[in-house]
Amino acid sequence: MKIYDFTSRERESGRIVFALTLIKTRKRLAERIIIGRENEVRLLLSGNDGEVYYDETRPIGSLLFNFEGDANGDWNRRIEILCESYKARYSIGSKRWDKVAPVSEFLTVKYNSGEPSSVFAAVRTWDEYLNLYNQNSAATQTLNSRLFMLYKPFLDYAKYKPWHENAVDALTIAMRHGESQVELSYSVAKRPFETAVVFSSLLPIISYYLNKMNDWKLVFQQCKVCGKDFAAPSRHYALCSDKCRKQNAKIAKHKYNERIKDDEIESKYNTAYHYWSNRWRKAQKVQDINSDAAIFKAAFDNFRAEAVEHKKNAKTAIKAEKRKDQKRADKEKAVRKIISEFNNWLIKQRGEADRLMEEITQKRHGE
Repeated sequence: MKIYDFTSRERESGRIVFALTLIKTRKRLAERIIIGRENEVRLLLSGNDGEVYYDETRPIGSLLFNFEGDANGDWNRRIEILCESYKARYSIGSKRWDKVAPVSEFLTVKYNSGEPSSVFAAVRTWDEYLNLYNQNSAATQTLNSRLFMLYKPFLDYAKYKPWHENAVDALTIAMRHGESQVELSYSVAKRPFETAVVFSSLLPIISYYLNKMNDWKLVFQQCKVCGKDFAAPSRHYALCSDKCRKQNAKIAKHKYNERIKDDEIESKYNTAYHYWSNRWRKAQKVQDINSDAAIFKAAFDNFRAEAVEHKKNAKTAIKAEKRKDQKRADKEKAVRKIISEFNNWLIKQRGEADRLMEEITQKRHGE
């Protein structure tokens, strides 16, 4: 890979282009982006060796998800500095280079970010500056016009993602500029993937990208675990990777365990209630011992009233423990203790139901 030098004072021949190849096979969806001199890029796309500034293959949608945003107009402020350096009071010497040194540093940082939208803009900026270097004041308007078109999407997509409805206007305007149209080419016959190439603006590339996504029936989703955007075959896909799927499973398990702890109180109450209810049904069948059945019914009603109150208190205590600022292990221990105490009380009440039922059974058999 060739490294671009932002301190260079001489421009190489050939224009800088941005080439995008979207790859779709049965097992893979990806984007390949190449940035470099036009002849070198075409050599590389043809399967030959070519020295370029950027050549990466990434997951589908990466360019759109990580597109450069510039809500504060940092890129456009660099245009002013570059244009200012063209003025006559700066001789073609050290003063002019001193003037643009901050721009060179800014572009170097953007270039080193590795994000292709930033890399392309950085290289194109310095290349255009050098290309118009000796035109003096006449260069100001030309440079301003070219770089403004180049930076325009950075402002348009500072607040919105390229696929958001609010960004459509920017794409429509870009299509009116003839020099910003996408040029299409094809790679070698063995891999007949279509390649879109642009020079002056990245907006047509975005339009091309979105159309391809639509043709392939891919949708833009936001991962519910990490929050990252990703391309998916349908809206049913909510997780972007195996890592997030594993993390989601852990989160779901934790939530389940937390829910079970609370439900355990309810479950134990229901078990005890049914225990009493079953014995009450048996007591009702003993027609000749109505007085004892009435006693059992009163005890059953009393149990229900007290059990509801105990259940409520147990749940409140568990919630209080979970809100405490302490280690998870200590919270777990405290919760288990509350559940155990509630269960012990229920077991004791079941013993009372057994005692009353035993009395009814003994009287029925005349013991």
